[in-house]
Amino acid sequence: MANLLNSRGTSVALSGGGHRATLFSLGVLMYLADAGKNREVGSIASVSGGSITNGFVAQCGNFQDYDGPRFEKEVAGPLTSVIARKGTFFAPLRTKVYLILLGLGLPAAFAPLWVKGWPPALRIVVVALLVAFWARFQLGGRGTICALAFRDTLFSPQGRATQLAEICTEVDHVFCATDLRAAEHVYLSCRFVYGYRFGLGTPGDLPLYDAVQASASFPGGFPPKVLPTKRFGFKGAPASQRPKKPPRSLVLIDGGVYDNMAEQWAVGFEARAQRLASLQGQIHGTDELLVVNAAAGNQWRPFPGRWIPLVSEFASLLRVIDVLYENTTTTRRQRLVDSFDRAAKAGSGMTGALIQITQSPFVVATYFEREGALWPGRAVRARAALDALGRDKLGEWKLIAEASARVPTVLSALGTETSASLLHHAYVLAMCNLHVLLGYPLLEVPARARFTRLTEPAPPPTSEPR
Repeated sequence: MANLLNSRGTSVALSGGGHRATLFSLGVLMYLADAGKNREVGSIASVSGGSITNGFVAQCGNFQDYDGPRFEKEVAGPLTSVIARKGTFFAPLRTKVYLILLGLGLPAAFAPLWVKGWPPALRIVVVALLVAFWARFQLGGRGTICALAFRDTLFSPQGRATQLAEICTEVDHVFCATDLRAAEHVYLSCRFVYGYRFGLGTPGDLPLYDAVQASASFPGGFPPKVLPTKRFGFKGAPASQRPKKPPRSLVLIDGGVYDNMAEQWAVGFEARAQRLASLQGQIHGTDELLVVNAAAGNQWRPFPGRWIPLVSEFASLLRVIDVLYENTTTTRRQRLVDSFDRAAKAGSGMTGALIQITQSPFVVATYFEREGALWPGRAVRARAALDALGRDKLGEWKLIAEASARVPTVLSALGTETSASLLHHAYVLAMCNLHVLLGYPLLEVPARARFTRLTEPAPPPTSEPR
């Protein structure tokens, strides 16, 4: 298997969570660039809001080549400015017009009920047809509107949409979506499109914004993304797993439905590698996995309509899904951390670290300072991290972490203060956790003002996209 891989190195997994995840992921990548550890990154996999960051970083160039100041200027600044000031989905005029027409369309569909002279049966038929038209072509079009918003705000430098096949660099940028019929991930990248039941294909002419939107098409917010399979030329699916009738399309929804931490690309790579044999020498394996999890977890919230029939049942179903999701994800996070620790103790296997948005930079460092007998090396590094943070800042960082977790999962503008806070929190948390757990460089703790400056309007691009 070794000759299949270009090399092994560090994999980064970026979770979902709307624009909260976009900026939290970006803050971690800023630290990696400042620390020079981006040179060891072989792959970045993502779902949902993390895919916005993944796609933008891929579009800008080879992540391995950046130093900290250049990454901040060319990548972090432009992306942060858009997310803080405009957002994505709601930014274009097209979206605003669409939402107005969407709001007017349904009441207008019922207008024939008051047309005089029409038989009642005809009125009902016409209304039914208009409502069906509204549902199919207006309400059902919001996924397309979202994809075009991504294109207009982030993924069309100089007015030309970036193609997925154009973002090939030394780093594998992998966008994870969930196929609803296979109930499994489909992985979209510049060199391949892969699903276990579909086989291996090529990205063809798929635009980058469509790959990002498919990965971020969260249920309830957007309909599934339907892509014809013939454009990818799939081959090599196991005969026992292929559907009896070859599917004519992929039906893709948010990658977070299957795996909201995006870690399965790296964790399951060894089992997948032989089926990717035709990509020999082009893709990267993983020695070390950094999981950036911006999922905020379940918070206390009111339960509306609990006495109203049907409404209460629907609200209960949504809440049950949230609870099931949170509990299964928590278990997976714990298993990941346990496997990383076992590998570190044994000196073999995939090591790694979790960067969890609900934690302050003090949590991991404080734990390992106490566990000096079990982890002496980590204990020494933990004391250094706590000293760098300033031990009197514990309460302040706890409040910052709590504020980060409360940022809603949205695609609208986050504002200057929220955006700067997410970046600051992610950067410092990543630095402290990765220093303690993996020995990454401990840099000077940056001031909030550094990240606030990134929210300023970005200058127009001066060069053609790669």
